[in-house]
Amino acid sequence: MATLLRNRPRVLTRALLGLFVALAIGASTPADAAATFVDAVLAEVDGAIVTASDAAIGKALGLFGLEATPRSIHTEDVRRLADAWLAIAEADRLQIAPAPTDIEEAWGAAAALVGGMDVLRGWLDQAGLDETWVRKLVEADLRWRRFIEIRFRAFVFVSEEDVTKTIGPGPHAPDVHEKAVTALRDEIARRDLTAWLAEARSRAIVRTTGVEGTGLPPPFTLPENAGTPATVSP
Repeated sequence: MATLLRNRPRVLTRALLGLFVALAIGASTPADAAATFVDAVLAEVDGAIVTASDAAIGKALGLFGLEATPRSIHTEDVRRLADAWLAIAEADRLQIAPAPTDIEEAWGAAAALVGGMDVLRGWLDQAGLDETWVRKLVEADLRWRRFIEIRFRAFVFVSEEDVTKTIGPGPHAPDVHEKAVTALRDEIARRDLTAWLAEARSRAIVRTTGVEGTGLPPPFTLPENAGTPATVSP
């Protein structure tokens, strides 16, 4: 997790749960002052901080299973991020890492969700976000997805008996059979991931602050075309 949460150049962070954290403090120009926002610690997972800005960036770029609607941050978003932090820590332990080309592809896909690289970088500048930090979150999302694929989906076996129970006996079009296999594989992988997360939570120190309450506004405006991710987590 150190690779994910280290080196936030424009962020003043302190691991005090419930603390609101000022960002870009000491701005020396009006442009810097305009980019100043206030962050909040949402949770701590084995010493790694989950912040409101992590959640907002996740919502904007479709990371960690977060969705752009609603734009406010809710308890479910915090839970998803805490679970993602646990999975990323395990991916680091197992040395599951994407190739540089995969990272570049993921960065391009994140940009495409909001309307292209120029739009993405314009939003980062307007929000006062450091591109290196946001790229690290995109890379972390990729490691999270890769962990789920390698640790769970790759080991799922779907029997023909299970397929028949799903779509019924008799001949079926190839696409019907394929969709049934995919749905069953996803269901089994999701169940196994849920069980693994329950065990991982029991072994970890996970503390939440509850500052999101019934809905915490993001610390900066999300892009107009904020993205929606593929569903990969329970």
